[in-house]
Amino acid sequence: MGGKAFAQAGPNGTPLNVPRMPLEVYRHFSLDFHARLATIFRQVRIPRDAPGKLDFGDIDFLVEGPLCPWTPESLHQLLGAARRLDCGNTHSYAVPYPDAPDQYVQVDVEIAPGSGTPDRVALFEWECFMKSDGDLLQIIGICHRSLGLICNDKGLHVRVAEIEPYDKKKALIFLTRSPQEAIQFYGMDPVKYAAGFETDIELFSWICGGRFVAYAGLRDREEKANDRARQRKRPLYSKFVEEYVPSLADRAVESEDTLWTRQQVLSEALDTFQKRDVYDSMIQEHLLRERELELWQRIREALPVEGSSLALVLKALRRWVKFQKGQPYIGFEPLLEDQPKWSCQLEDEVETIAWVKQNWMEAKSLEKARAVSVL
Repeated sequence: MGGKAFAQAGPNGTPLNVPRMPLEVYRHFSLDFHARLATIFRQVRIPRDAPGKLDFGDIDFLVEGPLCPWTPESLHQLLGAARRLDCGNTHSYAVPYPDAPDQYVQVDVEIAPGSGTPDRVALFEWECFMKSDGDLLQIIGICHRSLGLICNDKGLHVRVAEIEPYDKKKALIFLTRSPQEAIQFYGMDPVKYAAGFETDIELFSWICGGRFVAYAGLRDREEKANDRARQRKRPLYSKFVEEYVPSLADRAVESEDTLWTRQQVLSEALDTFQKRDVYDSMIQEHLLRERELELWQRIREALPVEGSSLALVLKALRRWVKFQKGQPYIGFEPLLEDQPKWSCQLEDEVETIAWVKQNWMEAKSLEKARAVSVL
């Protein structure tokens, strides 16, 4: 929370003085609180800070795997805090300076996602990667978004372009939650990452050294509202977008033959992480959806009604029409759940639409009667 969790008056009292800590003070408190938290949790880590950072508003711990029962209140006592603020899986504590009780250190303890699950260790490592080096993952994100590569709290994913317009979440194919595998796939230097970055320029150069990153893609990227908000609030991200990306223009030597397309990146991802079966299944489901939508559009166009009457007729057809050996018929009971995909059931589309023209009124009457009976 950047050391601002206790900057405003709240139910616990007046604002607290939480000064920024110079590096040596930060390191002293970090070691102390790390040792205390390590008596409660199996893994305790401070994600790596942005390069060149000289002072700190708070100390951010990511923890996982309780060694004993605990509560936010027991951590309050363990850390010697004067005040606590809980926000989801993150608990913020204001701990008084030993020699200046009117000043406080803000300690944020975040319980890693997946704690207590079989994937807890992998999710812990991925969350550390997500939170390390300042705005690293946000910058990687804008460099690869147009190619369909997405990092979220579950791992690295590739998004299927055909499905994305109508269901962004469903379009995701999970690839990995191993930071090492993700870095290798991006084509960035894993040795340099392990060593860390002395400056923000080193960090920017490392990202842009990846095999998929191209100046043309950065120049022509589509900015979203979240990007603009991040640009106003996040100095490292802002410097990358406003200063570093424009500086690439003079050095960019790119041809169409060297630029990765979204389809090429998708194919590379499917092969690298052995996800072709997943992709094929998703595309098959997508094509079925498209066929079904197209069929119902033609049925709409064939019906002599519109507006609310059309909506009622379509509902009636879905609920009352069944198929036997590819032929439609009006059933005795409505299909309120598990309605069949017509495009998979019918034998001949032209004949089926002709049948609909002759029988839609009967289906409508049955549906109207059913609606009245359940009132």
